[in-house]
Amino acid sequence: MMMLSNLKESAATKWVSLSQHVSPSPSNRIIGGDEATPHEFPFMVGLLINGNAFCGGTLISENYVLTAAHCGVVISRVTVILGAHNVSAEEDTQNRIAGASVLVHEEYNSTSFQNDVALIKLSEPATLNENIQLAKLPARADADEKYVDDTTTGIGWGLFEDVFQPTINDISSTLRYVNVSVLLLSDCGEYYNDYVNNMLFVTENNVCTSGYKNRGTCNGDSGGPLIHDGTQIGIVSIGTQLCEVCSPSIYTNVGRYLDWIEDNSDVVIS
Repeated sequence: MMMLSNLKESAATKWVSLSQHVSPSPSNRIIGGDEATPHEFPFMVGLLINGNAFCGGTLISENYVLTAAHCGVVISRVTVILGAHNVSAEEDTQNRIAGASVLVHEEYNSTSFQNDVALIKLSEPATLNENIQLAKLPARADADEKYVDDTTTGIGWGLFEDVFQPTINDISSTLRYVNVSVLLLSDCGEYYNDYVNNMLFVTENNVCTSGYKNRGTCNGDSGGPLIHDGTQIGIVSIGTQLCEVCSPSIYTNVGRYLDWIEDNSDVVIS
């Protein structure tokens, strides 16, 4: 998750080729959550970026990974870790594939984090099995669903507590999840938006979840999914600098980007 006090420069607007060096296995923190059962979420992928930084993502076809733009803009090389539970170990279930290129949404705003969505094309197709599966994206008929008060699940190898500029060494070794309820966008906007200066971090392009009882996503979870009844409705985007202050978490609303995903990948959305 990108913190509001740690902003990036402008995003790229086209597919950018990446070094296809596969990084070595990382060494050895979701707030208020639990460790997942191994391979409970087989669509989840880890992204080892430039050999040190870490984001999450989801496998949406054998050739493409969906993640956050603020992860994509810093990538010069990325190892996509599929089939993992413990990312600090070389598990037999894992398949590590280099990313071939990255596409950041052409209207990504690195100040407001609007359009915080990116695609990574794999250097070779992923082989699907019981531990490596595709994420289910929303149907077009559900693209405008609000999910208010519904329970959703955030997933990631994120931090247990906030660390400024976290590295692979700071994240949880094992995959974790947290159940959180969806907030009204208007309530989330009152918390984050600067209406006086027209700085809007929360719009219809977002989903927000409650930070009640210090439950939510944190640094290291960036790019990972928010799941509702088995469907990915969000991508972990931004929040406050300190993760443990009961603040809402902001996600990119996947339903608003179905055309963009379909136009720029081999995914067909019904």
